Formats: sequence, structure tokens, C-alpha cells
Amino acid sequence: MKKKIKAVFFDLDGTLVNTLASLKKTMDLSMEHFALEGVSLQETRFFVGTGYRKFVEKALAKNADKKYREAEKWEEKDEEKAMDLDMEGDEIMGLYDEVCEYYASIFPENSTYRAEAYPGVKECIAALKEKGIQIACITNKSKEVAEQVLSAVFPKNFFSLIIGDDGKMPLKPDKAPLLKACEELGITKDEAVMVGDTKTDLDAAKNAEMSRIGCLYGFRDKKELVEHGAEYLVEDGFALLRVLEEEFEPG
Repeated sequence: MKKKIKAVFFDLDGTLVNTLASLKKTMDLSMEHFALEGVSLQETRFFVGTGYRKFVEKALAKNADKKYREAEKWEEKDEEKAMDLDMEGDEIMGLYDEVCEYYASIFPENSTYRAEAYPGVKECIAALKEKGIQIACITNKSKEVAEQVLSAVFPKNFFSLIIGDDGKMPLKPDKAPLLKACEELGITKDEAVMVGDTKTDLDAAKNAEMSRIGCLYGFRDKKELVEHGAEYLVEDGFALLRVLEEEFEPG
């Protein structure tokens, strides 16, 4: 028996839109501003997902860890040099607030850089909307930036609701954004499905006791999605629509 639903919730980065290039560019510019090393696409893929502050923290830690590892090599040969390197690592981590502020200030102008919808996602959403299913985007990005990205990639008014970081409500993996979306749309948690590409999305859905679908085409691998409770796995937007049509129906 198919489960009846009234809405499908989507994560943004790695689920609706491939934003790796924009995230990497913004972090590279931020690191360059502070004379630090940028991040690779692969590092970006695994550093993002829990908000830009965590992204900044991980990028700084990458730079600081190089100093700490170098310090370990000098401990027996030159204790003073080792201490200096440790201090340099600490100083890098001490830049956290400044880098966060800088990253946030330049991200809006870079948020749509090479951003594009994943294959089949537009078609999937259009088909769902035709069936009367409401579509929400729930992201850890700020709502303003999320709207900027979505409006650059999708048709106007494509989404029933967009929920992003407002500085007050807890971010995913907390269940609060998902339950807020249910409240805004006038539905129960049992009438929605969460679609995401990371443990952050799946954990949020589990915490909200909501059905969940993992996207293999996004930022994480199958292992992470399975370990964090994905009930279905999809390779693209076309496969996502098939799952939604085979396992669920408009309620």
C-alpha cells in the first residue's frame, strides 16, 4: 500500500543544485584573503553540509593541521621551532570569526557561480507539482542566498516554501526546520518526504520521524546514506520521481 503524502522536502546543495564550484570558489577567495591555502573540490564535498561556519572551521583546521604536524617533526630537533609552529597553528584557528565574517560577505556574489540543477530534478519537481504535491527547499544556507541560487536555476515560484538559516532556528540535523516546514504548509510529518544527499539531511528526517530518500548523485557516498537511514537511494532526478510515484501517492 502506497503512503499518502502532501509535500516533498528537498535539501539544496548536492540535492537540487550542484553548487560545489560556488562553495569552493568562495572558500578559496576567503583563504587567499588571509594568506592561507584553499580547498579542493573533494574537500569541499566533505566539508560542507552543516552550514558555512563549519565549512570555515574545517578549512582553517586543514591549514592549522599542517603547522601542527610540522611542529611534531621538530619537537626533538628544535623545541623552540616546534612551539612557534604550534602557535602558528593556533593563530590560524584564531582567525575563525574573521574568516566567517569575510566568507559570509562575499558569498552572495559567488553563490550562483557554475550552479546548475542535477539531471532530472526539474522534471521531477514539475511532475510532482502537477499532482498537487507541495515542494519545499530546506537548507542550512541563509534564506536570502538560497532564494538567490534557486531563482538562478529554477523557474519563478517553483517552490511552495523555502526555509534557510535565520540565525535563530537550529539547523539540520535538528528536526526543527522540517517541523517548521510542516507547520507552514499545514501538514503532518507523516505527510512529507525528505530528500537529501548527506547524513545531515537524513538525520534531520529521522529526528523528525519522517520518510527519507538519499541522493547518490550528491556530495556523499552510498555508505554514509545507508548508515544514516536512507529508506530509498536514487541516482538522479528521474529515478527520484520513479520512487516517489511507486512508493507514495498524493494524499
